[in-house]
Amino acid sequence: MNHVINAYIKKINASLKHFLTDANRRYSLGITSDALLRSSKDFILRKGKRIRPLLFVLSYKGYTRKTSYSDKRLFTSAASIELLHDFMLIHDDVIDNSDLRRGKPTLHKLFDHNIHLPDKAKVGTSLAIVAGDIIFALAIESLLSIDEGMERKEKALKNLVQAAAYTGAGEFIDVVFGHKTIDQLSEHDIFLTYTLKTAKYTFECPLLMGAILAGVPAPELKKLSQLGLAAGQAFQIYDDFLDLFATKKTIGKPILTDLAESKKTLLVFKAYKNSKPDEKKRFREIFEKNTKTVSDLEDLRNIVVKSGSYDYCLKKMSSLQEEATRLVKSLKMKKAYKKALEYVIFKLSPSSMPFKP
Repeated sequence: MNHVINAYIKKINASLKHFLTDANRRYSLGITSDALLRSSKDFILRKGKRIRPLLFVLSYKGYTRKTSYSDKRLFTSAASIELLHDFMLIHDDVIDNSDLRRGKPTLHKLFDHNIHLPDKAKVGTSLAIVAGDIIFALAIESLLSIDEGMERKEKALKNLVQAAAYTGAGEFIDVVFGHKTIDQLSEHDIFLTYTLKTAKYTFECPLLMGAILAGVPAPELKKLSQLGLAAGQAFQIYDDFLDLFATKKTIGKPILTDLAESKKTLLVFKAYKNSKPDEKKRFREIFEKNTKTVSDLEDLRNIVVKSGSYDYCLKKMSSLQEEATRLVKSLKMKKAYKKALEYVIFKLSPSSMPFKP
């Protein structure tokens, strides 16, 4: 199974590279600005799991009744969801003022480094926002590459646009929640953010787009939607675990950034709610500080474990994964692709904890 997935990832990477080269030819991006083309390509082509386009491809191949179709067009179309992902990451990095993404400088930092203006201005943030918008436009064009009827392509495009809108709404409330105290939030608020920011466009959207293009009926689409949301929420909880307990080498970016930025994750929310009054006081003293020391961050991590939040979130994640597994098994998808789908969701995304508190 692993060799099949690796072959698909190679095709996705090749499609991304070819599509960007072709887009440069059509739109003369390199002539407009060499830094725009070079830095954007560097960002997009960085090594990644490519979970989203993989789910797109497996969903289409698993359901299509066509015996002959263009793999090249399919993989170019699947690249659309990776380009959407890059658009989201670029804007997210600007909002968070992040320095690293996938182990290398974020796009706005690349622009600051690569573009030298006479007045020595730093314009990376502004240029990254513009580059992200261009990449979003290319994502739409990429999606339409597949050899299917316009009615199916229109429905798939509507799904892509909806995912972008939902994710934007998730980013919006995430910023708002960032300025609220932890007492003002609920578990429902946190899961709403997880659903909008992660689950919809990382899992639900690519599964639905591939299936829609293959002509899947509404009842099966409903199952895929439920599967995507369950898998996506589990994935986000796992990502919270990684930030708190993994190493920088594991995730390709600094650890403890969520705590450093006072992000209200499920882990910290449950830790605060479950803590005794004296620990709550200590928690808020640290959590609400603008600048936290390494010692502060380690203290917060210890509170998360001691409060039982670690165990609670682990059980919650496992429950969501069990629901996703049940839904995968119920799909009316070709057996080989159903097996591959399960592999992608539970091997390339979280299935077990690679670390201990």
